[in-house]
Amino acid sequence: MKKIEYAIGAAGLFIYHLHQENFDRGMVATFGNSFRIDQGFTSTESYLHSALGRIGRSVTDERTRLYDFIEDTIAEFWRAGDRSRPWLLTIITDGQDNESRTYSHQDWRSPERIGRTIAQRFNHEPSNFPFLIGVGEGNQIDRRALGAIGDHGGFPAITIAAFPLLEMVFLRIAINVSTELIGRRIDVGNLSWEQVAQIRRTSRIPIDYAFLIDRSGSMSEPG
Repeated sequence: MKKIEYAIGAAGLFIYHLHQENFDRGMVATFGNSFRIDQGFTSTESYLHSALGRIGRSVTDERTRLYDFIEDTIAEFWRAGDRSRPWLLTIITDGQDNESRTYSHQDWRSPERIGRTIAQRFNHEPSNFPFLIGVGEGNQIDRRALGAIGDHGGFPAITIAAFPLLEMVFLRIAINVSTELIGRRIDVGNLSWEQVAQIRRTSRIPIDYAFLIDRSGSMSEPG
């Protein structure tokens, strides 16, 4: 399977088990050189799955403009999100930023700067949950940069070795957010997607959530 197929498959499972129709709202955005909102905030689950399906066919030979488009995604939350509910943003990338302009990829301070932007414009609210996931080994990803973003943003910046592990990371994110919203911790040892869905149904707290998924050229490679 290609990297992008793993990414959209894991996102699809997340939506299938966490999304509550006509209650939660989801958004799907992607980036390479350009930023694209593949599906704006919607409470209709089928629209989100359709958007994920289109992403799998749209990977081109683009570079990675990660930092700039994180800021653009946050701006979309403020433009179209519902501020009365918690916000969840999950970002997936397989490479180093090599194209940003506002946060120049040539400036070693850019990871710290985008981290502070996330802290000031998204993570400053205790009801908001950002997650950044870098997938790859060796020089494929910049662990120092990802760590700096998380440290300065005050949120988890996770690195994993390969895309088949992404589903488990998404499951843990769903567990953490769902239990945080109901105000109590649950033993995560044996939790499954079905149990996450049960927590969401009983909590009755609507959320706005978004995926920002890398669709640069390397995402067409085997995962």
